[in-house]
Amino acid sequence: MKRYFLKWLLIFAVFIPDRALAERPEISLLTCSSGNELYSIFGHSALRAWYPQSGRDVVFNFGLFDFNTPNFYSKFVKGQLKYLLGIQTMPDFMEQYRWENRGVKEQKLNLTDEQNDKIMARLEYLYRPQNRYYLYSFLYKNCTSELRDIIYSVTDSNQETLPKSAQVTDRELINGYIKGWTKFGINLILGSTLDREIDLWQSMFLPENLYSVLAQSQNGTEPFVAKEIVLIADNQISEKSRGFLNFITTPVATLLVLLILVIFLFLKRGCSGWADNLYVTLISALGALLTVIILITEHRELYSNYNLLWCNPLFIFVVIASLGGWKKTERLLSAISLVSLAILQIVWANKIQYAEPGFVVIVITLAFSFLGRILCKRGK
Repeated sequence: MKRYFLKWLLIFAVFIPDRALAERPEISLLTCSSGNELYSIFGHSALRAWYPQSGRDVVFNFGLFDFNTPNFYSKFVKGQLKYLLGIQTMPDFMEQYRWENRGVKEQKLNLTDEQNDKIMARLEYLYRPQNRYYLYSFLYKNCTSELRDIIYSVTDSNQETLPKSAQVTDRELINGYIKGWTKFGINLILGSTLDREIDLWQSMFLPENLYSVLAQSQNGTEPFVAKEIVLIADNQISEKSRGFLNFITTPVATLLVLLILVIFLFLKRGCSGWADNLYVTLISALGALLTVIILITEHRELYSNYNLLWCNPLFIFVVIASLGGWKKTERLLSAISLVSLAILQIVWANKIQYAEPGFVVIVITLAFSFLGRILCKRGK
């Protein structure tokens, strides 16, 4: 969710509440709107602890990591990058969001003294040096889900409500925040486990969902949220549609152009040519990269990915057969490749995994290429 460089953090033990002071803070959930960068596009959550008597005002933030971590990108891809719980002052936290022109809203939690103490004790425990680091998971362990677990752990009044279906999938929630090539890439790499209907509890991996569900939750006989306040209005202007000019930059438009090119050159030549082979080679290379990522990662969100049926590294053997002039082998491999694409249609039809529009165009192009190779009469 929200990324901060560690050098911006002033994390001192003085910010941890001193039990000897016997001062309970007012605890609030802070929900921040989407940013322009990919890491901030889904928003952010943090927990505020304000001490009216002493004036201390701090924010507990689970969305931090060290960008200077050795092998940073490798660890991120493998799912071995450690995030941590950090503490910063409320003024510093707010200044960052004003600078990014992002909205911040606050929900003051309606807690008993015992529940307040339990939350602060949990935060203090997790802030200890040996406990503050955790392995990040976008869906299951992030800055928002950590706060969800802490907040709801102090009450059992919602046990019957939270397991109920949210009537939505993880992917549908994610797709509500992304578009264009970002949406194309994310839906390529994420597997079929995201296409199962989830419950309200799981839906709260996103900041806005935690905010909404918490607003409707009860703490015993009282509302869980005592008061909602807009600290910074969300002034981001949504991007206006520019009609055709906006469409031509989308994955679907780009891929349609490639489809037309492949069809045109095939009709002109009568058999597969350089365009077909180049197209299949690029898809195979993308499939090889996707396969490697899935094999090395610990992110379970990437497993069971049926996109490998069309983004298949084995398609490269069709190109090799074509370049070698082995027409019978090329036809056989093309037929097998068509079977792979046919199986994918069953996956899509049964909604086992989401069919991104750009993927559909690619599959049509591949099907035309493989079918053309089978029907080609040249070099019997």
